[in-house]
Amino acid sequence: MKAREVMTTDVISVREDSGIEEAARLLARYRISGVPVVNSAGSLVGLATEYDLISKTGQRVADVMTRGIISVSPDTELEEVAHLLANRRIRRVPVMEGDRLVGILSRSDLVKQIAMRWVCNVCGEQVRSLEQPQRCPRCGAAAGAFANVAEPPGM
Repeated sequence: MKAREVMTTDVISVREDSGIEEAARLLARYRISGVPVVNSAGSLVGLATEYDLISKTGQRVADVMTRGIISVSPDTELEEVAHLLANRRIRRVPVMEGDRLVGILSRSDLVKQIAMRWVCNVCGEQVRSLEQPQRCPRCGAAAGAFANVAEPPGM
């Protein structure tokens, strides 16, 4: 499975010349722990996280943001994304197509992916849904034939 299949595409971002209060309001309003930072041309220049806002001093987002960005492409395998998030101890990675920010993929996106996988015990069909499917689209088996697959992506 690829990053493009799981990433959040409606990315909330903040401009580097914004005040840290504006970034804090975005994090609080959308209940997220980090946000991509873009310059006036719309290019990704950093990430601003809760940690950055509470541990660094400055007036503008550019003063406190993290500049060393680890990113992935839409075609990156989820196994590689999970490896990056776990081994680099980061919570999110921007998804870039060339110089353009096309999505963001977080730990919670990977957790949702795990929660959404159901497998029909009759025919093996995999269905992605937060709720248990009522019928298997391949063999027609009833809801009781489904099991939630609880293994992490790429395993």
